[in-house]
Amino acid sequence: MSAGYRFLPLIYDRWQKSYGKDYSSLILPRLLATLKDRRIPTSSMLDLACGTGTLALMMARRGWKVWGVDRSEGMLSEAGKKLRRRELPVTLLRSDIRRFHLPEKVGLVTSFFDSLNHLSSLRDLLQVFRCIHASLLRGGYLIFDVNNELCFKTVWTRTEDIHHRDFELILRNSYDPVRKSACSHVTLFMRKGELYERMCETVDERYFPPAELSILLRQAGFLVLENEDFNFTPDPGVGKIKSWWVARKEGD
Repeated sequence: MSAGYRFLPLIYDRWQKSYGKDYSSLILPRLLATLKDRRIPTSSMLDLACGTGTLALMMARRGWKVWGVDRSEGMLSEAGKKLRRRELPVTLLRSDIRRFHLPEKVGLVTSFFDSLNHLSSLRDLLQVFRCIHASLLRGGYLIFDVNNELCFKTVWTRTEDIHHRDFELILRNSYDPVRKSACSHVTLFMRKGELYERMCETVDERYFPPAELSILLRQAGFLVLENEDFNFTPDPGVGKIKSWWVARKEGD
């Protein structure tokens, strides 16, 4: 697992808005519907791999006491800038998601935008699930998404250019179905006055089949309640490229 995004935090929110809506805004209705359907009460929650904190702020406005954990210093810095402009019950912590610890237990843990796909092995993912289990109150819930194989076979096999007035972002993607590994070679040209500064980094992800995820969740002490592929965009042509998971903590 990489040490976290280095330069992408600088343009992350603007990049997301170039698609029309950021991912948190697109996923929020599905999350709220799940909370309602499962009758999960508003209390305290952790957004794991919280990025620039958009979802954490949205949930805090709805009455949740929110913890946000991320490994990337740059992501947390951008999230902190948003928090300084608002008085909301959000606390940010920097930690490797495989070894995080909260000062208090929460009733809900979320992790979205294929954050868990960034883990490189089943062992790493099991570590994360066990940390989540330890952070939840008795009967607490875990809700997360992952990229499914359709996503990796379509989105992660092409090159994408994003043009913005402040930058140009080039994503050269590839997917190895045998190794279940995906890689995005990211090049950013950031405007500096009349010139552009070039920056590069690599983002690695892995496809975790549903059977593997189910086994790991059970091993970590969870009861799987829901697993469904879905399309998070308004465009039906995109296909159901994400998988939605809901699990409840068993034991204490």
